[in-house]
Amino acid sequence: MENDVERPYAVLTMDEVKETMKKEISEISEIFLISKSDATVLLMFLRWDSNRVLERLGEDTEKLMTESGLKSVVIDSNQDLSDVSCGICSKIGDGDGDGLISTPFCSHKLCKTCWSEYLEKNFFSVEKNQTAISCPDQSCRAAVGPDTIEKLTVRDQEMYEKYVLKSYRERCLGWKIKQCPAPGCDYVIEFHLASEDDEHSLNIVCLCGHIFCWRCMLESHRPVTCNNASDWLSRDLKKLIGEVDKPSPLSWIETNTKPCPHCSIPVELDDVHQWNQFLTCACSGRFCWKCFQPPEAHGIYGSCFAPEDLSNVGFSRWSNVGSNPWSNIGFNRWRRAEPEKISCLDLWKASQLSLEQAKSELEAFEESIIKKPSDLKEQDVIVLREGLMLVVQCRQFLKWSCVYDYLHTEYDMAKREYLRFLQENASALVHSFSQSIKEETEAKELTRGKLLSETTNIGNYFYHFIKTLREGLSEVKAKSYDNYGGPYWLCDRCTYGNSWLERACKMCCDPTASSTDELSD
Repeated sequence: MENDVERPYAVLTMDEVKETMKKEISEISEIFLISKSDATVLLMFLRWDSNRVLERLGEDTEKLMTESGLKSVVIDSNQDLSDVSCGICSKIGDGDGDGLISTPFCSHKLCKTCWSEYLEKNFFSVEKNQTAISCPDQSCRAAVGPDTIEKLTVRDQEMYEKYVLKSYRERCLGWKIKQCPAPGCDYVIEFHLASEDDEHSLNIVCLCGHIFCWRCMLESHRPVTCNNASDWLSRDLKKLIGEVDKPSPLSWIETNTKPCPHCSIPVELDDVHQWNQFLTCACSGRFCWKCFQPPEAHGIYGSCFAPEDLSNVGFSRWSNVGSNPWSNIGFNRWRRAEPEKISCLDLWKASQLSLEQAKSELEAFEESIIKKPSDLKEQDVIVLREGLMLVVQCRQFLKWSCVYDYLHTEYDMAKREYLRFLQENASALVHSFSQSIKEETEAKELTRGKLLSETTNIGNYFYHFIKTLREGLSEVKAKSYDNYGGPYWLCDRCTYGNSWLERACKMCCDPTASSTDELSD
């Protein structure tokens, strides 16, 4: 749905993040002719803001070095320089003081064991917040940098390296680098734009296959906003599910009545039908409770040979809506049904199943490539993988377009009909593309021209689809506009005349209005 060239972000491994960090350290070191150890301490001291480090070093190098603990500390006149014992545990070193280590800027020596305990405490301390570490002596501000750490054990060096890397990531977190939120994923995303553009920030595609929103870290939820997505997941979706689970009078009617084929009025079932299969309606019409045919159609003896499962049809025989409104090719099972009868919750559930299937197909493809070598070329494998990723993106967009439907078309059936027409065509395109990928995967040689053509078609369609929703389906005007005078549109639900400045019906959305339940009491 968007070209790789246009992506304002890069998906990096932890090794690539480490290389980026080392590059920043090297630049500071080379420009001001200081050691990489000192450059690391300066960057950690100023929260990895390279521009600020360059500015401060250019203004007053000595002052910055002193503040960051990179200048030699004045030795206390009362300090015994001949003391060769550890400053914490008083362990005695050898005659030359070997085994006791201090920073290059002070004379406070510690044994390796005490250094390890001190560093481990700082590495995992919540309060430290990944800043530069100073000398263990509380009265000393000398910085502990890589040049000190390299004298310690390998374990200490590895812990320090992770600490510095975490410091770099934490500083960049939120504005430049973010961890992919998918469980078990080690990839990080580096954002290249100075400001978060609405379009790009809503669709980040990680190499693990997860698609998420840069700003709120939820799964990608185009075409709705972060607030809309959050409200839907935390409030609206639960509300709709609760309404579905709530007992309804219709459920009793469907269970205990049969619809008269003459007038459609429900006729209650009682013990009579156990002895007489024919029901008599208030309209005087008589019909068989099994096949809904008149008594005359059953011959002299009135025997009915209709299947038993027809006896449970109830009012569903008039329903145009299937239990799963989204079939594999989109909306074909309910394309002739009235849009207001198709619940957004049903569409959401069906599209979620389609999305999970698309993800499963992508995972199966990845596993097949790893376990079983294919006759396809490496470039062909890349094309197929990108195609499967495109299917996942499209399915995810269609899923969240159901939320757009719920939020923006409830009071305008003309827009709802048009939106579902767009959804149906989009779903059909995605299904056709998915089938083409499946066929090409099983073939020995990839037909790139066909896949590229279908990819272009899907890309163009979804580009205009997204653009249409972003503009609020402005191409559609309210049904009643042509038949109503003045600058108003009529609500399809309550027929209230609303100003064109109102996006939702003012009467239906009025919090002071009585609910249907209250009016029925």
